[in-house]
Amino acid sequence: MITNFNRLLTETADVFGVATEDILGPKRTKRASLARHVVMACWADYHAYQDAADRCNRRCHSTVIWARQRILNMAEMDASFAAMVSGISRRCQNGAENEQEKKDLQIEICA
Repeated sequence: MITNFNRLLTETADVFGVATEDILGPKRTKRASLARHVVMACWADYHAYQDAADRCNRRCHSTVIWARQRILNMAEMDASFAAMVSGISRRCQNGAENEQEKKDLQIEICA
């Protein structure tokens, strides 16, 4: 279970190479938006959808439903993306601090 939102936010920001402020803010770049969707989807796996929306400064739980569905679809189509999201979730649950593991999970996202 992921219980530390700030850790999830930081881990995701590190993997995607964006600032945590970009994830929580209104920025709509592909990289920031996808990172935000990963955070919302991972948090919503263990918490209420509205809580995930509130923590990401979004108005409605339906945004989280959309984000979660998008991440599940992308993970189904792309094994490396699925491994990356799984790694973020695993590190947030287990508290792994391995820098090499972080580097292995980073992906290139077209701007």
